[in-house]
Amino acid sequence: MSSALYSFIVPLAIIAILAVVILVIFLYIRGKVRRFSREAFGTSDIVKAAKEIEKSSESARAIHGMTDIYLPQIQKDFPEFDYEVFVGRVEGVLKSYFAAITARDVSKLTSDCSDSMKNTTLGIIRNLEANQLTRKISDVTIHQTEIARYEKDGKTVTILFNTSVGHYDVTRNEQGKIVSGSEEKKRQTVYDVALVYAQDVAKMSSYNATALGINCPNCGAPITNLGNKFCEYCGTGIREINVRSWSFEYVKEEKVTSKPY
Repeated sequence: MSSALYSFIVPLAIIAILAVVILVIFLYIRGKVRRFSREAFGTSDIVKAAKEIEKSSESARAIHGMTDIYLPQIQKDFPEFDYEVFVGRVEGVLKSYFAAITARDVSKLTSDCSDSMKNTTLGIIRNLEANQLTRKISDVTIHQTEIARYEKDGKTVTILFNTSVGHYDVTRNEQGKIVSGSEEKKRQTVYDVALVYAQDVAKMSSYNATALGINCPNCGAPITNLGNKFCEYCGTGIREINVRSWSFEYVKEEKVTSKPY
């Protein structure tokens, strides 16, 4: 073999060997990364894993609830008030509200929503239809629900809940183009959900509305505990449960909301 040919082949061989070594190292490292990604995140796609990490790191909106202050007052007025049950109802109503807007179908709302809330939701749906828009609220994560306020005016009681929520909220035009929201990152926001306990005067005569709703029908003593089933003074049974009911009056997103991260 001539020296010229030798000097040409040797460098090529070295380059080929180096290329093989680099390829082996690359494949080894990629295999380790995929194995780690699969074990840690359930997928060998490191890009997908990175997106999942990003999603999981989204910060929930903090709420400063007044549950510890208001719950004892509520349970004094309504001994049968089960806080955990009502939190579940609040979150169920909120999800049904999102479903109604997404499907543009007010019947998706739960049965304990008031006519006022149904009309408000219908207004949102009609506005979307008028502007030829579709709005999809999906992948809802409820972080926290707390009582924010408790108000009484003698005939009605309102419990205002704050719920911290993360969700995708995407609005598209008729051509399918996104006009607001993001499909990549969740919005973190807070919703107010109002639960109202109101007298149904339509079911009674004007006399009985006063007697059963505000005063004892036997001795006339005022009913100071709205949840009472018996008069505190004479022990007469109060048929209040038949003329009062809980319903959800509205769902409203707080004005100050976080931007997608």
